[in-house]
Amino acid sequence: MFALGLSEQVTVGLGLALGGGLGGVSYLLVADSPGETADETMTVSAETERAPEPQPIDLFDGHPDPVLYFVDEGHGPIVRAANEAFGTTFDVPSDRLDGTALSEALLVAGIDEVDAETVSATDLDVVALSTAHDEPRQFRLRTAGVPSAGYLLLTPLGTAAN
Repeated sequence: MFALGLSEQVTVGLGLALGGGLGGVSYLLVADSPGETADETMTVSAETERAPEPQPIDLFDGHPDPVLYFVDEGHGPIVRAANEAFGTTFDVPSDRLDGTALSEALLVAGIDEVDAETVSATDLDVVALSTAHDEPRQFRLRTAGVPSAGYLLLTPLGTAAN
């Protein structure tokens, strides 16, 4: 068992860093010989938590229509997941969209009528035109979730000529 002598002093602190992560500081004061002190300071930090994954995952992945899960992380809405239907519909690997701006995902889908800030800030239910393929198609765009985090569902309605 380790015991500290009376001449040794240990201080440990835990605080919140400015960037939102946890941090800790320990201060160790040890007397090497009478009248001398050694000073060591150590800072420890932890990464901030990542945004939650879409739940329930099986409903998200198995949905027949394109779906994006987005989170506003302070610099605008970011796509955290796209289901396979999104990848198939817009000919993009769905796992590549993780971490991209929602505005870029909308451009991949060929939708420029709706901006990312509108998607993340309001309950959206609008018909928009996608020009991602040779033949323009209409999609009904709806959001579900709380402001700044949720799902964007793109339900195909048909070609623009219909």
